[in-house]
Amino acid sequence: MIQAYSRLKRVLDDLKVSVPELHRRMQGQGLHINLKSLYRLNDDQAPLQRLDLRVAGAICQLLTLPLSELIAFQTPRDKLRQIAPRKQKRLDTLMTKNNDGKLSSAEKRELRVLVREAEEIMLDNARRLAGERRGLSTS
Repeated sequence: MIQAYSRLKRVLDDLKVSVPELHRRMQGQGLHINLKSLYRLNDDQAPLQRLDLRVAGAICQLLTLPLSELIAFQTPRDKLRQIAPRKQKRLDTLMTKNNDGKLSSAEKRELRVLVREAEEIMLDNARRLAGERRGLSTS
């Protein structure tokens, strides 16, 4: 399901304008918008549950930008993968023993397998994040 995400943070960063500065400019134009509404729209990580078009319209009017530059529609972001808690605990134990120089050869093999799994998860997460970042910059 496609969800809406705010791009206000990116727009303001590009303009080198803070949320309080945007709020002051809006007040100067006679636009009375709640500061908390602007801060909520400045969060680009959480999908928008609802959008006050009066607020969005005021932002677009003041910054002279179309609504399509303020709001992006995209598929929900996947959660990052994690190594299973049981495996993480075992990995921690083996790494401590390795640091102390007390690993048996069987434990060394087990440690290599667990490290490889953790690295694969980390690389997969990095690829996902890089893909999302590219998607946000091109949309």
